[in-house]
Amino acid sequence: MKQRTRGTGTGISRRKVLQLGGAAAGLAMAPFVITPARGQAFNWQRFKGKEIFLIYTKHPWSEEIVKYHPEFEALTGIKVKYEILPEIQARQKLTVEMTAASGGLDAFLTSLHVEKRRFWKAGWFEPLNKYLEDKTLTAPDYDWNDFTATAKAAATQPDKTLSAIAIFVDPDILFYRKDIFQEKGLKPPKTVEEMESLAQKLHDPKNNFYGFVARGLKNANASPWAYILFAFGGEYLTPDRKSAMNSPAWVKGLEYYSGMLKRFAPPGVVNFNWYECSAAFMQGQAAMYFDGVNFATQFEDKEKSKVVGKVGYTLLPAGPGGLHTCMFTSGMAISAQSRNKEAAWLYVQWATNKQNCVRELVAGVGGGRTSTWTAPEVKAKPRMPAEWYAAFLEALKIGRNGLPEIVDVTQYRDIFGVAIQKAIEGGNPAELVAQANKEFQEMLDKTEK
Repeated sequence: MKQRTRGTGTGISRRKVLQLGGAAAGLAMAPFVITPARGQAFNWQRFKGKEIFLIYTKHPWSEEIVKYHPEFEALTGIKVKYEILPEIQARQKLTVEMTAASGGLDAFLTSLHVEKRRFWKAGWFEPLNKYLEDKTLTAPDYDWNDFTATAKAAATQPDKTLSAIAIFVDPDILFYRKDIFQEKGLKPPKTVEEMESLAQKLHDPKNNFYGFVARGLKNANASPWAYILFAFGGEYLTPDRKSAMNSPAWVKGLEYYSGMLKRFAPPGVVNFNWYECSAAFMQGQAAMYFDGVNFATQFEDKEKSKVVGKVGYTLLPAGPGGLHTCMFTSGMAISAQSRNKEAAWLYVQWATNKQNCVRELVAGVGGGRTSTWTAPEVKAKPRMPAEWYAAFLEALKIGRNGLPEIVDVTQYRDIFGVAIQKAIEGGNPAELVAQANKEFQEMLDKTEK
């Protein structure tokens, strides 16, 4: 294993894991089903001597999978080089690589909630259907039918091509300081009003403790905003795919989110991405924080976290628009420009096989396979508390796509991300929404033809 550049529990009962596994199985109906090959020898060494280059986004999944690269290299004889980059830098580098059309990039971690339509329209995704269906290229025990419908749908395009294999499915949940809640006789919030009231009660800035934290930085803040939008009854698009932004739900939601961050978050939250939010929570500086469920692994890391064993995990509270959470799915994709597509496919299928999905879940990263939730290794040595697993699977049941399925998700995130930042800084939410709506519709008119 060779890297070019690096970025930087409690037990769970057998009965509980079986219950959780049953919930996951309920999500496993899938539109694209294949019959696996049986009784054949599979040649993992057929591309021995090849070298592939990968780009990963910095994420717990990436940090875990690269530990096992020597295993893949021994299995296949394929050498792996890779980079792990923060999300925005990784997205920029992918765009540079694809635009240059050098063919030097073979596979990459793709944030499907951002890149799905854009990369597909640009022709940057290699369709994976033919590789899955080829018995000489896909091992008989790979079991595509084990992936949930959510995981498959996230990577399936309007033309039914499969652009990636889901590596993790990341619904948002609420993290809260269980120890402090118990000490004060408080229960986790069931409504957004309760969340606001609890943030106010627990806010203690004189002692460097804050009632609430979430992303404030433009673009990054558009992901957690999605939950607020749905909780307040808003939608991204009208039935005829026009902007649905200019509505009372957007204004009321922005008033709520910006108000929570202005009044109860740490200083400088307007510039917080998930890194800063997680660091503040992990260092014991915030009572509540919501973000992707898979970020929670660091909270239970005894070497890094001051809140190990003190964190509660639960569904996000309901709003006027009902009970919602948002799904953000990432996958491993093959570059359509790669000169080593078949060798890259061996890597993608290896990285997403049952064994590696189990390893990831044991490490606290939930993937797209059903079978992992009842694997013996998960039952024997779970890294995360039982309520983390429960919150994860409950969120999967009610989750919906967190960002609009449009070509230029990044531009949408920039447009409304700026509005969120300005609202935190004191801008008028109604005026900010009206301006963002105008810009969003102009962008749709140009990009959704």
